[in-house]
Amino acid sequence: MARPVEYDLDKVLDSAMEIFWQKGYEGVSMAELVSYTGLNRRTMYSLFKDKEGLFRDALENYYSKRSASKLTVLRENSGKKGIEVFFQTFMFSDNFKGCLFSNTMREKDFMNDETYNIPKEYFDNICAQMEINLSQAKEMGEFSGDARSMAMIIITFIHGFHVYGKYNHSKEDSDTIIKNILSMIR
Repeated sequence: MARPVEYDLDKVLDSAMEIFWQKGYEGVSMAELVSYTGLNRRTMYSLFKDKEGLFRDALENYYSKRSASKLTVLRENSGKKGIEVFFQTFMFSDNFKGCLFSNTMREKDFMNDETYNIPKEYFDNICAQMEINLSQAKEMGEFSGDARSMAMIIITFIHGFHVYGKYNHSKEDSDTIIKNILSMIR
């Protein structure tokens, strides 16, 4: 008789997501993953093949639970309003960890293209949607600049914001930064 499954895959992926978010892909050992997720090594390798397989699934988990909604906000709110709503959740705090996708972008050399393309595709989609929103803002008379250039500036800002917030926990500073990036859209 087969042993019953003794793990909750959703909790395993949440746990893996958290430790990768805290330490990065390269900074987490298999022993830590086994300990942090509660899986034994055999089950870990059976489910995910290797550390990168688990990381890939953790990134997909992050996308569905944290990031997909940000893209949806941009799509559902046209023009500058969509960008303003997008940034409403950006706020520094004492436990600010940045963005798992932004963190992953700097670890490109440690993973294969399939894994790296998960956050890359997300940011490509955000940039493309930002360009659409900025083009809409231009049509509405809310923006007079180049939509593509400003979209790339905003993506660059997003990555920097996630790094800066790791050591500056001031909510007021995050509000000031967001206010100023939005003021560039004119």
